[in-house]
Amino acid sequence: MSYLPAIAWRDALDLKIRQEFTLPVISNHGLAVILTQLLAKDEYEGRAIRPPRSGLNRDAFLSGRKALLERGALLLPERGLPQSLMRVPGRKDASPGEVMCAIDPFGHIAFLSAMEFHGLTNRLPKLLYFVTFDTASWRTLAEQRMEHELGGQLAAFQEADLPPLQYSVIKRLNGVVIETLRTKEAGHWRYAMDGAIRVTGIGRTFLDMIKRPDLCGGIRHVIEVFEEHARMYLTPILAEFNTHGGKIDRVRAGYILNERCGIERPEIDAWVADTARGGSRKLDPQAEYASEFSEKWSLSINA
Repeated sequence: MSYLPAIAWRDALDLKIRQEFTLPVISNHGLAVILTQLLAKDEYEGRAIRPPRSGLNRDAFLSGRKALLERGALLLPERGLPQSLMRVPGRKDASPGEVMCAIDPFGHIAFLSAMEFHGLTNRLPKLLYFVTFDTASWRTLAEQRMEHELGGQLAAFQEADLPPLQYSVIKRLNGVVIETLRTKEAGHWRYAMDGAIRVTGIGRTFLDMIKRPDLCGGIRHVIEVFEEHARMYLTPILAEFNTHGGKIDRVRAGYILNERCGIERPEIDAWVADTARGGSRKLDPQAEYASEFSEKWSLSINA
């Protein structure tokens, strides 16, 4: 029977970060969770852990963080990131979207940035549209996440005065401006790139184009994208608008699909029932009314 010598807790933490952590950034909170989970066990990879003399506390966390930075297992953040975050060596190639999804576990890429991800636009945005929950919702989700990730260790974590999961304000990453929108409804996303990012699905991306054309390159660009790509993605588009779209969303999309794209489908014709006869609806919600009018869709064609 082979005997493996004990390992100092800082060395075990170093190995665990290097071997198991795959995200491009880690927060003080994330590191504190890993340390708590590590010290909750007696061994790491078959080797007994020599714990800190004072046990799990804030001094041990700060000592472990300092050791990881000195050894190069973690790097201080570049300009634009708060000091509560650290970069992971070897992941400097991560896109701003990957980094934001690693920083904010509840947010996702949306609008023009999602259009770029799905190959719907040839515009290369100089900013990243990122959607996350409002302050109250984010705080509630953070509390739930801490309970889930720490389980029975949550009390020890809190007693040790370790960093809680907190929202980080990021305004710029690698020269890219981060445009963050906070809302109560920020759950319309899917995983992509093996879970590295969260982004609106293709149907939701088309719905967002109609809801917020101003964040998607403008209504004229939205119409161009529909004309070029809507036939290919018609099934998820119809499903998304029927499930999550409002009446005005379906009317605007119905006009574009029907009269701009030339697509005839019973499902689209059914949306005519959502029109407001005698109303004053506009194709572009941000623009002024225009005299051109679609009788079928009861819509001012102001684009």
